[in-house]
Amino acid sequence: TVYKITDQFNIFVNFSQGFSLQRFSELLTFPEEGFSISEDVDDLQPQKVSNYELGVRGTWSSFEFTVSGFYNDSKFGVVSIDRGDGLFLPVRAPRRIYGVEATVDWQPFNKLSLGGTVSWQEGDVDVEDDGNYLAITSTEISPLKVTAYVESEFIKGWFNRLQLIVVGDRERAFDDDIDSSPVESYTVVDLISSIQIGPGTFNIGIENIFDNFYFPVESQVLGGTSNDNRRPGRGRTLSFNYRVSF
Repeated sequence: TVYKITDQFNIFVNFSQGFSLQRFSELLTFPEEGFSISEDVDDLQPQKVSNYELGVRGTWSSFEFTVSGFYNDSKFGVVSIDRGDGLFLPVRAPRRIYGVEATVDWQPFNKLSLGGTVSWQEGDVDVEDDGNYLAITSTEISPLKVTAYVESEFIKGWFNRLQLIVVGDRERAFDDDIDSSPVESYTVVDLISSIQIGPGTFNIGIENIFDNFYFPVESQVLGGTSNDNRRPGRGRTLSFNYRVSF
């Protein structure tokens, strides 16, 4: 449902329901002792999720933004629990995920655009179904994430984009003994440039311009159980390609 306050500003509300099937491969490959398909059929049921969202957005000729909050829950959700040897097994339990997202895009003049996003979310699961909620693992719940970009085409046919991504800390799942290690923040800056040459486009990409040494979120979480899983992100990486469309 959308309510238009003015031609440029409106409020929206959304409700939806969906379901996903259980991950049979994980459940049946490493079943708990005494597991029986006929007796533990509840563990194979699909996960039904109810999602609620409320937000505002504004659109003008050169500026637009959105801010929204969301909440979803499942009374019979699926959560991955580390059984102690590096294997994560699915457990059926009530779970909820909630957060806030915001976007902004601005074109101050014809050849320049800039904007960004902010995303924060958190998640809880009641593993024992006793009202005591614990944090969901950081492999499923991302830490605070901020992105920003600047795009320009001051010379016709030559496009440039500088983009930034900042991933924040997350210690809650570690404090609840869910994650094997806390998540530390990191920042990556990329540059994308393309220019029309002949019948095609020549593209240049520089990933991680400042050659920051960091570990992606999943690597930090899984790296707490085994050094084999603790792999750093790529350093400064250059790519070149020429593309022709016909």
